[in-house]
Amino acid sequence: LVGSWLVTGKQQPSGSGVVIERLPMADDLQELYCWIDSIPLSRAKKNIARDFSDGVLFSEVVHHFFPSKVDLHNYISTNSVSKKTYNWNTLNRKVLKKVLGYEIDQDEIKQLVGGTKGAIEKALMKVKSKIHRKKQARPAEKKSVARKTVGAGSSQVPVSPGALDRFSEAHRNQRIDEKNNIIEDLRETVAILQMKVQKLEQLLRLKDKKIDQLQGQMAQARR
Repeated sequence: LVGSWLVTGKQQPSGSGVVIERLPMADDLQELYCWIDSIPLSRAKKNIARDFSDGVLFSEVVHHFFPSKVDLHNYISTNSVSKKTYNWNTLNRKVLKKVLGYEIDQDEIKQLVGGTKGAIEKALMKVKSKIHRKKQARPAEKKSVARKTVGAGSSQVPVSPGALDRFSEAHRNQRIDEKNNIIEDLRETVAILQMKVQKLEQLLRLKDKKIDQLQGQMAQARR
């Protein structure tokens, strides 16, 4: 055991035409698992490949560092392969691409959903590195913005009408993109709520069936 999970790594076959990936060293895995253990998650940690396969805990990891950028209600705990894939694709589009500037490719998502050994370690190491770089870049960005703000009032630069038109058009396009993103987010929220309703309806049907069975058993016992 390392941290709270079993160490999982996948040995790749050697030979011509086969890509051999460098497996993480034991120290790297130890550091990774300790990092994950330091983040509060909604589920008990038992098996890292299975626990992270639906993308929910992965979204919680990113939410821990960027809480305003990740809506946890977008990701539903599930055993369905299609819904797990939906969670990862949503995470790709709404968080990883926008916040951290990268995406997990579809082949890797299939491995994550299937619980392939070593896949989640690779994904977590990548996001850990991206989060670290993003956190380091933030102070530099703030300083740059501050310098620009201070220098803005010291001089006035003449702007041509054409430049103003281009700026207005760019601003309009930005507003349109923002509205389209809002519409897309709302559609995704509706889809997620529909999935939740379906799941609740399924649970109700199971409970009704169980109640009917118990009532039948009670009736037989009285005879």
